[in-house]
Amino acid sequence: MPKTLAEESPDGRVFFAPGILRHSPFASDVAYVIALWAHIDGDIASILSRMLKSDIAVGTAMYLSLVGAGAQRGALDAAAHEALPEWQQLLFKAIGSVAEESRKTRNHFAHRIWGHCSELTEAILLTHPKTIVKYNISHRQRVEELPDGRGVIRPMPIDEEEILVYRRPDFDAAIEEAERAQTLYRLFYAIMCDSGEGPKAQLLADPIFKARLDQIAKGANAEAKAILGIKAKEKRKH
Repeated sequence: MPKTLAEESPDGRVFFAPGILRHSPFASDVAYVIALWAHIDGDIASILSRMLKSDIAVGTAMYLSLVGAGAQRGALDAAAHEALPEWQQLLFKAIGSVAEESRKTRNHFAHRIWGHCSELTEAILLTHPKTIVKYNISHRQRVEELPDGRGVIRPMPIDEEEILVYRRPDFDAAIEEAERAQTLYRLFYAIMCDSGEGPKAQLLADPIFKARLDQIAKGANAEAKAILGIKAKEKRKH
């Protein structure tokens, strides 16, 4: 998990510009995570097509036409509820839960602003565009504070709490999370295609996924738990 610039407390100069990522040794890592998620969205569209029992082109067109992650999740959840047995619904929900943090990272990589600190030469900075806008406004926009009504400029320091510091381990973790998400969705598609017990066994062998599934499946029926190998808690004897 990347730290904030406030936690690092460097003394160097901080600046943000379009060319920073282009000349960074981490540029290929950023591009790889974004590219992985393009393929993952294709896999999810294939899953939706299977749920709808439609041609992949139809399901993909429908999925990609939905604007926003909320609309996409809503369509997937509704289709899963109608098309899948409970144990597969639980698998699909757990996969989405595990993958959500990676999707957020991908969105940050694609839509936020990259920067640099002269003191942190082995790192790259990332922040929300609003952080830069707020900083720029404080250096350019006059505020009416003088008794005669004249405005003065009150420059404010950039909000270091809103700036993340990414180093090599942070990018390695981001790549691992995206690759895990891709693997989980592809295994689930294989399960939907009745590819035997292998894909399900591989899913359940992932410790991060299994821990999330155990949480999500607490209220599931006995049959679903049995299929997923989740042991029911024994009732305490009084």
